[in-house]
Amino acid sequence: MNPLLIVLYVLLGLLAVYAVLFLIAVLRAVFMKKEFADDKPFDPYKDGIDCDTHAEHLSKIIQVPTVSIRGRNDNTEIYKFHDLLEQQYPNIHRVCERVDIDGALLFIWRGKDKNRNPICLMSHQDVVPADSEKWKYDAFSGKIAEGKIWGRGTVDTKGALCAILESIEELIKEGFTPVCDVYVGSSNNEEITGDGAVKTVEYLYEKGIHFDLVMDEGGSVMSYEDSIKGRMVAHNAMIGILEKGRANIKFTARSRGGHASVPFNNNPFAKLSKLMYIIEHRNPFKKRITHPARVQYHAMAPYMHHFRHRLLYGNLWLFAPIAPYIMHRIGGPAGAVVKTTCIFTMAEGSKGANVIPEKASVTANCRFMVHEPLPQSYKKLGKMCHKLGISMEMLAGFDVPPVADMNCYAYKYVNKRIKETFGDIPRIPYIMLAGTDSRHYTKICDCVLRFVPLMMTGAQLNSAHAINENLSVESLERGIVFYHDFIKNYGSEL
Repeated sequence: MNPLLIVLYVLLGLLAVYAVLFLIAVLRAVFMKKEFADDKPFDPYKDGIDCDTHAEHLSKIIQVPTVSIRGRNDNTEIYKFHDLLEQQYPNIHRVCERVDIDGALLFIWRGKDKNRNPICLMSHQDVVPADSEKWKYDAFSGKIAEGKIWGRGTVDTKGALCAILESIEELIKEGFTPVCDVYVGSSNNEEITGDGAVKTVEYLYEKGIHFDLVMDEGGSVMSYEDSIKGRMVAHNAMIGILEKGRANIKFTARSRGGHASVPFNNNPFAKLSKLMYIIEHRNPFKKRITHPARVQYHAMAPYMHHFRHRLLYGNLWLFAPIAPYIMHRIGGPAGAVVKTTCIFTMAEGSKGANVIPEKASVTANCRFMVHEPLPQSYKKLGKMCHKLGISMEMLAGFDVPPVADMNCYAYKYVNKRIKETFGDIPRIPYIMLAGTDSRHYTKICDCVLRFVPLMMTGAQLNSAHAINENLSVESLERGIVFYHDFIKNYGSEL
Protein backbone atom coordinates (compact mmCIF):
# COMPACT_ATOMS: atom_id res chain seq x y z
CA MET A 1 0.00 0.00 0.00
CA ASN A 2 1.08 3.51 -0.74
CA PRO A 3 2.90 4.94 2.36
CA LEU A 4 1.05 8.23 1.94
CA LEU A 5 -2.28 6.41 2.13
CA ILE A 6 -1.14 4.64 5.31
CA VAL A 7 -0.27 7.98 6.90
CA LEU A 8 -3.61 9.42 5.77
CA TYR A 9 -5.56 6.47 7.23
CA VAL A 10 -3.67 6.80 10.53
CA LEU A 11 -4.43 10.51 10.69
CA LEU A 12 -8.08 9.92 9.88
CA GLY A 13 -8.21 7.20 12.53
CA LEU A 14 -6.71 9.50 15.14
CA LEU A 15 -9.10 12.27 14.14
CA ALA A 16 -12.04 9.87 14.49
CA VAL A 17 -10.86 8.77 17.93
CA TYR A 18 -10.49 12.37 19.05
CA ALA A 19 -13.93 13.22 17.64
CA VAL A 20 -15.44 10.37 19.68
CA LEU A 21 -13.58 11.49 22.82
CA PHE A 22 -14.69 15.08 22.26
CA LEU A 23 -18.31 13.94 21.85
CA ILE A 24 -18.01 12.04 25.15
CA ALA A 25 -16.65 15.18 26.80
CA VAL A 26 -19.55 17.25 25.44
CA LEU A 27 -22.11 14.74 26.72
CA ARG A 28 -20.43 14.66 30.12
CA ALA A 29 -20.56 18.46 30.29
CA VAL A 30 -24.26 18.42 29.47
CA PHE A 31 -25.29 15.75 31.95
CA MET A 32 -22.96 16.68 34.83
CA LYS A 33 -24.80 19.98 35.40
CA LYS A 34 -26.05 20.25 38.98
CA GLU A 35 -28.11 22.92 40.65
CA PHE A 36 -26.92 24.41 43.92
CA ALA A 37 -28.86 22.79 46.76
CA ASP A 38 -30.81 25.01 49.12
CA ASP A 39 -29.39 25.25 52.58
CA LYS A 40 -30.71 23.75 55.79
CA PRO A 41 -33.39 25.91 57.47
CA PHE A 42 -32.02 27.75 60.47
CA ASP A 43 -33.85 29.78 63.08
CA PRO A 44 -31.57 30.57 66.04
CA TYR A 45 -34.35 32.19 68.07
CA LYS A 46 -36.61 29.16 67.63
CA ASP A 47 -33.79 26.89 68.83
CA GLY A 48 -33.31 28.99 71.97
CA ILE A 49 -29.89 30.36 71.03
CA ASP A 50 -28.86 33.52 72.87
CA CYS A 51 -28.06 35.57 69.77
CA ASP A 52 -27.98 38.89 71.61
CA THR A 53 -25.27 37.76 74.02
CA HIS A 54 -23.16 36.20 71.28
CA ALA A 55 -23.37 39.33 69.13
CA GLU A 56 -22.53 41.50 72.13
CA HIS A 57 -19.47 39.37 72.87
CA LEU A 58 -18.19 39.75 69.32
CA SER A 59 -18.93 43.47 69.50
CA LYS A 60 -16.71 43.82 72.58
CA ILE A 61 -14.00 41.73 70.91
CA ILE A 62 -14.01 44.12 67.93
CA GLN A 63 -13.74 47.14 70.23
CA VAL A 64 -10.21 46.14 71.30
CA PRO A 65 -8.02 47.44 68.41
CA THR A 66 -5.44 44.66 68.20
CA VAL A 67 -3.83 46.23 65.15
CA SER A 68 -0.59 44.72 63.81
CA ILE A 69 1.88 47.16 62.30
CA ARG A 70 5.16 45.94 60.84
CA GLY A 71 8.11 47.13 62.90
CA ARG A 72 6.06 47.83 66.02
CA ASN A 73 6.38 45.29 68.84
CA ASP A 74 3.76 46.60 71.25
CA ASN A 75 1.44 43.96 72.73
CA THR A 76 -0.50 46.36 74.96
CA GLU A 77 -3.79 45.92 73.08
CA ILE A 78 -3.18 42.19 72.72
CA TYR A 79 -3.02 41.78 76.51
CA LYS A 80 -6.12 43.96 76.93
CA PHE A 81 -7.73 41.50 74.54
CA HIS A 82 -6.59 38.57 76.68
CA ASP A 83 -8.15 40.23 79.73
CA LEU A 84 -11.43 40.63 77.86
CA LEU A 85 -11.45 36.95 76.89
CA GLU A 86 -10.93 35.99 80.51
CA GLN A 87 -13.97 38.09 81.49
CA GLN A 88 -16.21 36.80 78.72
CA TYR A 89 -15.26 33.12 78.90
CA PRO A 90 -14.90 32.16 82.58
CA ASN A 91 -15.61 28.45 81.97
CA ILE A 92 -12.80 28.19 79.44
CA HIS A 93 -10.34 29.86 81.80
CA ARG A 94 -11.51 27.64 84.66
CA VAL A 95 -11.28 24.30 82.83
CA CYS A 96 -8.73 24.78 80.05
CA GLU A 97 -5.01 25.32 80.34
CA ARG A 98 -3.99 28.68 78.87
CA VAL A 99 -0.50 29.13 77.45
CA ASP A 100 0.77 32.62 76.58
CA ILE A 101 3.59 32.53 74.05
CA ASP A 102 4.74 36.16 73.80
CA GLY A 103 1.19 37.26 73.05
CA ALA A 104 0.11 34.22 71.04
CA LEU A 105 -2.55 32.20 72.86
CA LEU A 106 -3.01 28.47 73.18
CA PHE A 107 -5.97 26.97 75.03
CA ILE A 108 -5.81 23.23 75.85
CA TRP A 109 -9.01 21.39 76.74
CA ARG A 110 -8.16 17.88 77.92
CA GLY A 111 -10.21 15.01 76.53
CA LYS A 112 -11.17 11.58 77.83
CA ASP A 113 -8.85 9.45 75.68
CA LYS A 114 -5.17 10.31 76.09
CA ASN A 115 -4.22 7.83 73.37
CA ARG A 116 -5.95 9.82 70.63
CA ASN A 117 -4.29 12.60 68.74
CA PRO A 118 -5.72 16.05 69.48
CA ILE A 119 -7.33 18.54 67.11
CA CYS A 120 -6.64 22.27 66.81
CA LEU A 121 -9.01 25.08 65.85
CA MET A 122 -7.28 28.33 64.87
CA SER A 123 -8.10 32.01 64.43
CA HIS A 124 -5.71 34.93 64.93
CA GLN A 125 -6.29 37.85 67.31
CA ASP A 126 -4.72 40.69 65.35
CA VAL A 127 -6.22 42.85 62.61
CA VAL A 128 -5.00 45.25 59.94
CA PRO A 129 -5.29 49.04 60.41
CA ALA A 130 -8.53 50.83 59.51
CA ASP A 131 -9.38 54.42 58.68
CA SER A 132 -12.87 54.97 60.08
CA GLU A 133 -13.61 58.11 58.04
CA LYS A 134 -15.14 56.17 55.14
CA TRP A 135 -16.85 53.53 57.25
CA LYS A 136 -20.61 53.38 57.74
CA TYR A 137 -19.94 52.78 61.43
CA ASP A 138 -16.69 53.36 63.27
CA ALA A 139 -14.20 50.60 62.44
CA PHE A 140 -13.67 49.67 66.07
CA SER A 141 -17.17 50.39 67.38
CA GLY A 142 -18.41 46.80 67.08
CA LYS A 143 -21.76 48.33 66.11
CA ILE A 144 -24.67 45.90 65.99
CA ALA A 145 -27.05 47.14 63.31
CA GLU A 146 -29.03 45.84 60.34
CA GLY A 147 -28.69 42.28 61.65
CA LYS A 148 -24.88 42.48 61.47
CA ILE A 149 -21.85 43.16 63.63
CA TRP A 150 -19.65 45.85 62.07
CA GLY A 151 -15.97 46.45 62.53
CA ARG A 152 -12.40 45.53 61.70
CA GLY A 153 -11.84 41.83 62.32
CA THR A 154 -15.42 40.56 62.06
CA VAL A 155 -14.45 38.64 58.91
CA ASP A 156 -10.66 38.44 59.38
CA THR A 157 -10.77 36.64 61.83
CA LYS A 158 -12.23 37.59 65.19
CA GLY A 159 -15.66 36.38 64.08
CA ALA A 160 -14.34 32.82 63.83
CA LEU A 161 -12.41 33.12 67.10
CA CYS A 162 -15.58 34.29 68.85
CA ALA A 163 -17.55 31.37 67.41
CA ILE A 164 -14.93 28.86 68.58
CA LEU A 165 -14.77 30.26 72.12
CA GLU A 166 -18.56 30.62 72.45
CA SER A 167 -19.04 26.97 71.48
CA ILE A 168 -16.44 25.68 73.94
CA GLU A 169 -17.77 27.91 76.73
CA GLU A 170 -21.25 26.45 76.18
CA LEU A 171 -20.02 22.85 76.01
CA ILE A 172 -18.16 23.22 79.30
CA LYS A 173 -21.28 24.75 80.81
CA GLU A 174 -23.21 21.65 79.65
CA GLY A 175 -20.73 19.45 81.51
CA PHE A 176 -19.31 17.96 78.30
CA THR A 177 -15.78 16.55 78.00
CA PRO A 178 -14.37 15.94 74.48
CA VAL A 179 -13.17 12.53 73.32
CA CYS A 180 -9.68 13.86 72.48
CA ASP A 181 -7.76 16.95 73.55
CA VAL A 182 -8.98 20.11 71.84
CA TYR A 183 -6.55 22.98 71.25
CA VAL A 184 -7.39 26.54 70.27
CA GLY A 185 -4.48 28.40 68.65
CA SER A 186 -4.56 32.17 68.18
CA SER A 187 -1.47 34.10 67.10
CA ASN A 188 -1.02 37.80 67.79
CA ASN A 189 0.72 38.89 64.57
CA GLU A 190 -0.56 36.90 61.60
CA GLU A 191 -1.31 40.02 59.57
CA ILE A 192 2.37 40.99 59.42
CA THR A 193 3.60 37.41 58.86
CA GLY A 194 4.82 37.44 62.44
CA ASP A 195 6.32 34.72 64.59
CA GLY A 196 3.33 33.98 66.85
CA ALA A 197 2.37 30.80 65.01
CA VAL A 198 6.02 29.83 64.51
CA LYS A 199 6.71 29.97 68.26
CA THR A 200 3.46 28.12 68.99
CA VAL A 201 4.40 25.26 66.64
CA GLU A 202 7.89 25.10 68.16
CA TYR A 203 6.29 24.80 71.60
CA LEU A 204 3.94 22.03 70.42
CA TYR A 205 6.69 20.20 68.52
CA GLU A 206 8.90 20.10 71.61
CA LYS A 207 5.95 18.63 73.52
CA GLY A 208 5.64 15.87 70.91
CA ILE A 209 2.15 16.97 69.85
CA HIS A 210 0.79 15.69 66.53
CA PHE A 211 -2.69 16.82 65.49
CA ASP A 212 -5.21 14.78 63.54
CA LEU A 213 -6.70 18.03 62.26
CA VAL A 214 -5.84 21.72 62.17
CA MET A 215 -8.52 24.10 60.87
CA ASP A 216 -7.72 27.77 60.28
CA GLU A 217 -8.97 30.72 58.23
CA GLY A 218 -9.27 30.46 54.46
CA GLY A 219 -12.41 29.34 52.67
CA SER A 220 -15.87 29.95 54.07
CA VAL A 221 -19.51 29.20 53.31
CA MET A 222 -20.38 31.42 50.39
CA SER A 223 -23.92 32.73 50.71
CA TYR A 224 -26.38 35.36 49.60
CA GLU A 225 -29.02 37.48 51.28
CA ASP A 226 -32.48 36.25 50.32
CA SER A 227 -34.89 39.18 50.57
CA ILE A 228 -37.91 36.88 50.22
CA LYS A 229 -36.85 34.46 52.96
CA GLY A 230 -35.42 37.33 54.97
CA ARG A 231 -32.23 35.49 55.86
CA MET A 232 -28.80 34.37 54.70
CA VAL A 233 -28.79 31.33 52.45
CA ALA A 234 -25.77 29.00 52.26
CA HIS A 235 -24.54 28.42 48.71
CA ASN A 236 -21.31 26.39 48.80
CA ALA A 237 -18.44 25.65 51.16
CA MET A 238 -14.84 26.27 50.07
CA ILE A 239 -12.32 24.12 51.94
CA GLY A 240 -8.68 25.08 51.47
CA ILE A 241 -6.48 21.98 51.12
CA LEU A 242 -3.33 23.85 50.11
CA GLU A 243 -1.87 27.34 50.08
CA LYS A 244 0.82 28.56 47.72
CA GLY A 245 4.33 29.31 48.88
CA ARG A 246 5.46 32.93 48.98
CA ALA A 247 8.55 35.12 48.79
CA ASN A 248 9.47 38.79 48.43
CA ILE A 249 12.48 39.06 46.14
CA LYS A 250 14.51 42.22 45.54
CA PHE A 251 16.22 42.66 42.15
CA THR A 252 19.05 45.21 41.89
CA ALA A 253 20.87 46.67 38.87
CA ARG A 254 23.96 48.92 39.02
CA SER A 255 25.83 51.36 36.79
CA ARG A 256 28.27 54.29 37.03
CA GLY A 257 25.34 56.72 37.40
CA GLY A 258 25.46 60.26 36.13
CA HIS A 259 23.52 63.31 35.01
CA ALA A 260 20.33 62.77 33.05
CA SER A 261 21.51 65.26 30.42
CA VAL A 262 24.15 62.72 29.37
CA PRO A 263 22.23 59.44 29.23
CA PHE A 264 23.70 56.07 28.34
CA ASN A 265 22.23 52.73 27.30
CA ASN A 266 21.50 49.85 29.63
CA ASN A 267 21.15 52.02 32.72
CA PRO A 268 19.84 50.26 35.88
CA PHE A 269 16.17 50.83 35.14
CA ALA A 270 16.60 49.66 31.56
CA LYS A 271 18.07 46.38 32.83
CA LEU A 272 15.27 45.94 35.31
CA SER A 273 12.62 46.76 32.71
CA LYS A 274 13.94 43.94 30.52
CA LEU A 275 13.48 41.52 33.41
CA MET A 276 9.99 42.82 34.14
CA TYR A 277 9.04 42.59 30.47
CA ILE A 278 10.18 38.97 30.22
CA ILE A 279 8.26 37.92 33.32
CA GLU A 280 5.16 39.92 32.41
CA HIS A 281 4.91 39.00 28.72
CA ARG A 282 6.79 35.72 28.32
CA ASN A 283 6.02 34.17 31.71
CA PRO A 284 8.91 31.76 32.32
CA PHE A 285 7.08 29.56 34.81
CA LYS A 286 5.67 26.14 33.94
CA LYS A 287 1.91 25.83 33.54
CA ARG A 288 0.46 22.58 34.78
CA ILE A 289 -2.73 21.02 36.11
CA THR A 290 -1.40 19.56 39.34
CA HIS A 291 -3.26 17.02 41.46
CA PRO A 292 -4.74 19.59 43.91
CA ALA A 293 -5.89 21.73 40.97
CA ARG A 294 -7.47 18.69 39.35
CA VAL A 295 -9.30 17.89 42.59
CA GLN A 296 -10.56 21.47 42.84
CA TYR A 297 -11.87 21.68 39.29
CA HIS A 298 -13.39 18.22 39.40
CA ALA A 299 -15.50 19.33 42.38
CA MET A 300 -16.38 22.71 40.84
CA ALA A 301 -17.22 21.60 37.31
CA PRO A 302 -20.80 20.30 37.84
CA TYR A 303 -21.85 23.62 39.40
CA MET A 304 -20.40 25.93 36.76
CA HIS A 305 -23.01 28.00 34.99
CA HIS A 306 -21.31 28.28 31.61
CA PHE A 307 -21.20 25.17 29.45
CA ARG A 308 -17.68 25.94 28.20
CA HIS A 309 -16.38 25.89 31.77
CA ARG A 310 -18.04 22.55 32.52
CA LEU A 311 -16.62 21.21 29.27
CA LEU A 312 -13.07 22.28 30.11
CA TYR A 313 -12.88 21.72 33.89
CA GLY A 314 -15.07 18.64 33.93
CA ASN A 315 -13.00 16.83 31.30
CA LEU A 316 -9.41 17.39 32.29
CA TRP A 317 -8.76 13.74 31.40
CA LEU A 318 -8.99 14.98 27.79
CA PHE A 319 -8.05 18.65 27.95
CA ALA A 320 -5.20 18.51 30.50
CA PRO A 321 -2.52 19.25 27.85
CA ILE A 322 -4.17 22.54 26.80
CA ALA A 323 -6.13 23.53 29.92
CA PRO A 324 -3.18 25.19 31.74
CA TYR A 325 -2.56 27.52 28.79
CA ILE A 326 -6.23 28.43 28.56
CA MET A 327 -6.32 29.19 32.30
CA HIS A 328 -3.11 31.21 31.99
CA ARG A 329 -4.76 33.30 29.27
CA ILE A 330 -7.85 33.78 31.42
CA GLY A 331 -5.62 35.09 34.21
CA GLY A 332 -6.77 35.98 37.72
CA PRO A 333 -7.41 33.06 40.10
CA ALA A 334 -7.65 30.58 37.20
CA GLY A 335 -4.19 31.51 35.97
CA ALA A 336 -2.66 31.62 39.46
CA VAL A 337 -3.73 28.03 40.20
CA VAL A 338 -1.71 26.54 37.33
CA LYS A 339 1.62 28.30 37.80
CA THR A 340 4.04 30.14 40.03
CA THR A 341 3.33 33.87 39.82
CA CYS A 342 5.68 36.85 40.07
CA ILE A 343 4.35 40.39 40.28
CA PHE A 344 6.43 43.54 40.79
CA THR A 345 5.16 45.74 43.61
CA MET A 346 7.90 48.19 44.66
CA ALA A 347 10.66 50.22 42.99
CA GLU A 348 13.41 52.60 44.09
CA GLY A 349 16.19 54.53 42.37
CA SER A 350 17.77 57.95 42.56
CA LYS A 351 16.38 60.78 44.67
CA GLY A 352 16.38 63.28 41.82
CA ALA A 353 14.51 63.35 38.51
CA ASN A 354 17.67 64.48 36.73
CA VAL A 355 19.96 61.85 38.24
CA ILE A 356 20.70 58.47 36.67
CA PRO A 357 20.98 56.11 39.65
CA GLU A 358 24.10 54.15 40.41
CA LYS A 359 21.77 51.54 41.83
CA ALA A 360 18.09 50.83 41.23
CA SER A 361 15.91 48.02 42.44
CA VAL A 362 12.46 46.50 42.12
CA THR A 363 10.79 44.10 44.52
CA ALA A 364 8.47 41.32 43.44
CA ASN A 365 6.02 39.16 45.32
CA CYS A 366 6.19 35.55 44.15
CA ARG A 367 3.67 32.79 44.88
CA PHE A 368 4.93 29.26 44.29
CA MET A 369 2.94 26.27 43.07
CA VAL A 370 3.66 22.65 43.94
CA HIS A 371 5.16 21.70 40.57
CA GLU A 372 7.64 24.60 40.63
CA PRO A 373 8.31 25.40 44.30
CA LEU A 374 10.61 28.01 45.81
CA PRO A 375 14.05 26.45 45.08
CA GLN A 376 13.30 25.78 41.41
CA SER A 377 11.58 29.12 40.85
CA TYR A 378 14.38 31.04 42.57
CA LYS A 379 16.97 29.24 40.48
CA LYS A 380 15.08 30.04 37.28
CA LEU A 381 14.89 33.72 38.19
CA GLY A 382 18.60 33.65 39.07
CA LYS A 383 19.55 32.43 35.59
CA MET A 384 17.54 35.23 34.00
CA CYS A 385 19.14 37.82 36.26
CA HIS A 386 22.64 36.53 35.54
CA LYS A 387 22.14 37.08 31.80
CA LEU A 388 20.87 40.62 32.39
CA GLY A 389 23.54 41.62 34.92
CA ILE A 390 21.07 41.88 37.79
CA SER A 391 21.57 40.67 41.35
CA MET A 392 18.73 39.26 43.44
CA GLU A 393 18.03 38.77 47.13
CA MET A 394 15.19 36.95 48.86
CA LEU A 395 13.94 39.27 51.61
CA ALA A 396 11.55 36.74 53.13
CA GLY A 397 9.85 33.60 51.97
CA PHE A 398 8.59 30.09 52.53
CA ASP A 399 7.98 27.12 50.29
CA VAL A 400 4.71 25.43 49.36
CA PRO A 401 3.40 23.44 52.34
CA PRO A 402 2.11 19.88 51.87
CA VAL A 403 -1.40 19.23 50.57
CA ALA A 404 -3.91 18.19 53.24
CA ASP A 405 -4.67 14.49 53.54
CA MET A 406 -8.17 14.14 52.05
CA ASN A 407 -8.50 10.42 52.81
CA CYS A 408 -8.38 10.69 56.59
CA TYR A 409 -11.27 10.64 59.05
CA ALA A 410 -10.79 14.32 59.97
CA TYR A 411 -11.31 15.58 56.42
CA LYS A 412 -14.37 13.44 55.86
CA TYR A 413 -15.76 14.52 59.22
CA VAL A 414 -15.41 18.22 58.32
CA ASN A 415 -17.44 17.57 55.16
CA LYS A 416 -20.07 15.69 57.15
CA ARG A 417 -20.39 18.47 59.71
CA ILE A 418 -20.75 21.10 56.96
CA LYS A 419 -23.65 19.09 55.55
CA GLU A 420 -25.26 18.72 58.98
CA THR A 421 -25.00 22.44 59.72
CA PHE A 422 -25.61 24.09 56.36
CA GLY A 423 -27.40 21.46 54.28
CA ASP A 424 -26.33 19.38 51.32
CA ILE A 425 -24.46 22.23 49.66
CA PRO A 426 -21.43 21.74 47.39
CA ARG A 427 -18.20 21.27 49.32
CA ILE A 428 -15.27 22.36 47.18
CA PRO A 429 -11.63 21.56 48.08
CA TYR A 430 -9.54 24.40 46.69
CA ILE A 431 -6.06 25.94 46.45
CA MET A 432 -5.72 29.06 48.58
CA LEU A 433 -3.72 31.79 46.85
CA ALA A 434 -3.08 33.86 49.99
CA GLY A 435 -1.19 32.78 53.12
CA THR A 436 -2.23 31.77 56.64
CA ASP A 437 -0.64 30.83 59.95
CA SER A 438 -1.72 27.24 59.38
CA ARG A 439 1.15 26.51 56.96
CA HIS A 440 3.46 26.26 59.98
CA TYR A 441 1.28 23.51 61.45
CA THR A 442 1.95 21.13 58.54
CA LYS A 443 5.06 20.20 60.54
CA ILE A 444 2.83 18.57 63.18
CA CYS A 445 -0.34 17.69 61.23
CA ASP A 446 -1.13 15.88 57.97
CA CYS A 447 -4.60 17.37 57.57
CA VAL A 448 -4.33 21.17 57.72
CA LEU A 449 -7.48 22.80 56.34
CA ARG A 450 -8.23 26.45 55.61
CA PHE A 451 -11.92 26.80 56.35
CA VAL A 452 -14.14 28.81 58.69
CA PRO A 453 -17.84 27.87 59.05
CA LEU A 454 -19.07 31.42 58.59
CA MET A 455 -21.55 32.38 55.87
CA MET A 456 -20.37 35.37 53.85
CA THR A 457 -21.66 37.15 50.80
CA GLY A 458 -19.14 38.25 48.19
CA ALA A 459 -19.33 41.80 49.55
CA GLN A 460 -18.65 40.64 53.11
CA LEU A 461 -15.73 38.49 52.01
CA ASN A 462 -14.25 41.44 50.12
CA SER A 463 -14.69 43.73 53.14
CA ALA A 464 -11.76 42.03 54.89
CA HIS A 465 -8.86 44.55 54.86
CA ALA A 466 -11.31 47.05 53.31
CA ILE A 467 -14.03 49.40 54.55
CA ASN A 468 -17.30 48.37 56.23
CA GLU A 469 -16.12 44.91 57.27
CA ASN A 470 -19.11 43.12 58.76
CA LEU A 471 -20.56 39.73 59.67
CA SER A 472 -24.23 38.85 60.00
CA VAL A 473 -25.55 37.74 63.39
CA GLU A 474 -27.02 34.66 61.70
CA SER A 475 -23.61 33.76 60.30
CA LEU A 476 -22.06 34.00 63.75
CA GLU A 477 -24.78 31.77 65.19
CA ARG A 478 -24.38 29.09 62.55
CA GLY A 479 -20.63 29.19 63.12
CA ILE A 480 -21.17 28.60 66.85
CA VAL A 481 -23.54 25.71 66.11
CA PHE A 482 -20.97 24.21 63.72
CA TYR A 483 -18.11 24.32 66.23
CA HIS A 484 -20.37 23.15 69.08
CA ASP A 485 -21.54 20.06 67.21
CA PHE A 486 -18.12 19.56 65.61
CA ILE A 487 -16.37 19.22 68.98
CA LYS A 488 -19.22 17.33 70.61
CA ASN A 489 -19.33 14.58 67.98
CA TYR A 490 -15.71 14.43 66.84
CA GLY A 491 -14.34 10.91 67.13
CA SER A 492 -17.61 9.39 68.33
CA GLU A 493 -17.82 7.22 65.21
CA LEU A 494 -14.36 5.70 65.74
